Amino acid sequence: MKIGRILKMALGALAHNKSRSFLTMLGVIIGVAAVMMMLSVGAGTQAAVTGRISSLGTNLLMVQPGNVRAGGVALASQAQSLTMDDATAISQIEGVKEVAPTISGRAQAIVGSNNTNTSIVGTTPEYQDLMNIKMSQGVFFAQPEVEQWDKVAVLGATVAQTLFPEGNPVGQTVQLTVNRTKALFRVIGVMAPKGGTGFANQDDQIIVPLTTAQKILFGRSTLGQINVQVNSLNQMDTVSNEITQILRIRHNIAEGKSDDFTILNQQDLLQTISSVAASFTTLLAGIASISLLVGGIGIMNIMLVSVTERTREIGLRKAIGALRRDIITQFLLEAVILSTIGGIIGILLGFLGSYLIKTWGNTTTLITAGSVLLGFLFSVAVGIFFGFYPAQRAARLEPIEALRYE
Repeated sequence: MKIGRILKMALGALAHNKSRSFLTMLGVIIGVAAVMMMLSVGAGTQAAVTGRISSLGTNLLMVQPGNVRAGGVALASQAQSLTMDDATAISQIEGVKEVAPTISGRAQAIVGSNNTNTSIVGTTPEYQDLMNIKMSQGVFFAQPEVEQWDKVAVLGATVAQTLFPEGNPVGQTVQLTVNRTKALFRVIGVMAPKGGTGFANQDDQIIVPLTTAQKILFGRSTLGQINVQVNSLNQMDTVSNEITQILRIRHNIAEGKSDDFTILNQQDLLQTISSVAASFTTLLAGIASISLLVGGIGIMNIMLVSVTERTREIGLRKAIGALRRDIITQFLLEAVILSTIGGIIGILLGFLGSYLIKTWGNTTTLITAGSVLLGFLFSVAVGIFFGFYPAQRAARLEPIEALRYE
């Protein structure tokens, strides 16, 4: 029997019971849409985080206190091993372009009735160039403000909008509270927005002079991190090794003993985060695929019911010469058509769902051609896999027994 005729018969059988066909497709529709949305959330998160890290600057090494690592990433540590003298020594290494020591923490920023809990970064003027910071208003602080412990502040775009929704922040005063310490800071600049939410959001921070943060806000002289910009990418490993040797000597670390610091390469961080994000995306897609599996089982159940209801029809067709492969092809086509149409509708709903998540959930989403192709192929595969058994069962019916079936 020609494939065109078999396809026409399959479409006719599905159109005969539209409600059943739609309900059968519903599981596939929901499954594909869920997979699409989860993949878009995972891919969007990965793109946002990697883009945010890339925007921090180029050729960066980050020296952190402690030596607690997992998968190439330094974890939080209580070690207080880095000092300004360490930063000065690092700045003298050949190949180092700029060094920006930092100390950071959280603070409550208050202006009148407006307030926000934000990140406080204490650093030096080199931080602006090293982190590629552009100013939308005012200026970044200079070395004299660091030397004099001036209480001046540069606001991130989000903080500025929250604290000063209807005015120019430059020249205004903001109160910063860290634990029980309160201090008034004069705003001298606002950073241009870089975008992003959550992890390492540069728009949600306030930058103050390093000495001011150490002496007034946090009450400690050690550093949280030393950011090092290298002249060229080719010198990254050489400079990293030089930093290791210098700090081991300065910290009196005996041979064979572990470092009390960690040097993190920006490229290593990007690779690790990309790997974690990919695993996260796979996990989300795996969870969403459960609904697609349930949809496939639904197709198989309905097709088995259809085989039972159409037993006499199958017997009649086989009695007048229909081959076993014709019966298998028709029932398999019916299952594939159901799953394919369901997959296409699911993809469209996936686009819509991803847009709504991005708009209402304030979450970055990204639908790739790969995720669309995966959703479509998965839906077709579901039809083939779960339609094969009912098709075989129909083809095995004996004509005489099928014709006698009541």
